[in-house]
Amino acid sequence: MGKSKVLTVLFLFTVFVQAFADAKTFFSKDGFTYAILRYGDGFLSVTGYQADTVTDYSQPLHIPSSVTYEGKTYLVKEISPKVFKGVTEIQSVLIEDGIDRICNDAFWYCVNLKSIYIPASVGSLGTRLFSSCYSLKSVVVDANNETFDSRDNSNAIIYTEDDELMVACSSTVIPSSVKSIGEWAFYHCNTMEHLVIPEGVETIGDHAFYGCSSLKSVSLPESLTKIGWSAFEECSSLTSIVIPKNVAKIDNHNLFPGCFALTSIHVDSANPCYDSRSGCNGIVRKSDSALLSACGTTTIGDDIRVLESNCFDGTLIRSVHIPKSVEDVSGSAFVGCYGIDEITVAPDHPNLISPKGSNALLTRDGKTLLLGCRTTVIPAGVEIIGNFAFWGRYFKLLLRLPDTIMKIGDSAFGHCNGLYEVIIPQSVETIEPYAFSDCGNLTVVQMLSPVKTIECGTFNNCYSLSTISIPEGVETIEGLAFSDCKNLKHISLPSSVTKVEYSSFENCPAFEKR
Repeated sequence: MGKSKVLTVLFLFTVFVQAFADAKTFFSKDGFTYAILRYGDGFLSVTGYQADTVTDYSQPLHIPSSVTYEGKTYLVKEISPKVFKGVTEIQSVLIEDGIDRICNDAFWYCVNLKSIYIPASVGSLGTRLFSSCYSLKSVVVDANNETFDSRDNSNAIIYTEDDELMVACSSTVIPSSVKSIGEWAFYHCNTMEHLVIPEGVETIGDHAFYGCSSLKSVSLPESLTKIGWSAFEECSSLTSIVIPKNVAKIDNHNLFPGCFALTSIHVDSANPCYDSRSGCNGIVRKSDSALLSACGTTTIGDDIRVLESNCFDGTLIRSVHIPKSVEDVSGSAFVGCYGIDEITVAPDHPNLISPKGSNALLTRDGKTLLLGCRTTVIPAGVEIIGNFAFWGRYFKLLLRLPDTIMKIGDSAFGHCNGLYEVIIPQSVETIEPYAFSDCGNLTVVQMLSPVKTIECGTFNNCYSLSTISIPEGVETIEGLAFSDCKNLKHISLPSSVTKVEYSSFENCPAFEKR
């Protein structure tokens, strides 16, 4: 079975389980919970496990491939997502032959798990199976498995047909025959300190080393041609990295969010596609002089023309200076940069200004605020707050926008956990999606502006929000606009509202009772 088919089957069965698990489940004496996947043939999914104090966990935990319930024998085909999450008693797991699917995060935070056996029958795997399994030393795939293997005592699960390392642990040694490292492969392998990726590996997938918090050094091979999205995110102990000469494809997102110890990023001088010009400690695409990836010591030199979206994502920087060479700036370049206190721009920049005392970046006409920080004072005359302009960086308790503001951009104040109250003036005509999403301490919103639509996700996951006034003139409330606003108690919809989309108030208990 090809990989695309494997993933499709996994997706379809996961959706099926979610649809029917609540309707037909039962418990077994050995601590497992099962859901019937298909009534005709009686296929089961393991959906839960409760550790038993009498069980001898020095012996392997057997996950059975068949179960008898009320006189009928059922075949077990699947281990559902997060079944064993946080079950710290488990030290060893033996999956019986017959089970053919293991879903995402199945053994997440099994911190005492030391060994696991994957039978020949398993033909479909999810991702992040062994996240934070600190003690895991032995991963063995049955030699008769036709889809996966653990060749060369690698302590990994490898997709045989494509030579792709799909699931790893901290004790994994990457075989020289591996061609690619899959998405999330080393997810939260927290105790791994040093890694040499052998010659022959050509691609590193998205988030491949996410959360390898102890990883201090990684050696990349010259055979490497592609590095995926945020491949080294939250490798907080990584101090330096060299990008080899044959890397020709790097996804447009910082490779190193949350790599707070990283001070040196260097691209091999023979690389035809990328460089780290002028010792900038970043990755720059040669074709358009765009900065793609950065760290806390990255400098934006006069030879940089473009700041790609998310290029500084998750870096510890205090100040931003935009040289004359950079043609335009979006707040999305600095998503996750919570500590910025100062913003300046070259005084002769043709398109951008930073008015004295504002600590903000504006278009030359002064009408659009592109980038703000923790100390920004919004200047008079600003009409537009740009997309992601203050993402995570507005720390005052009260946001009272000037009466000149006409538009609040996409995610402009997202993740601003310092916010307690927001006053939106009458001048505002448009509030774009997710403008105030994930503001965890936002409690009160005064909407004086009758915008026609409260867009998708505008106040999504503002779980402290209790009071909001919605004025006459608002006609539509889109999906997820107030989802997960769990404390929303005081809200009245004006007579002008004619459409409230499904999921607009998802997980808002007080509203759902109406």
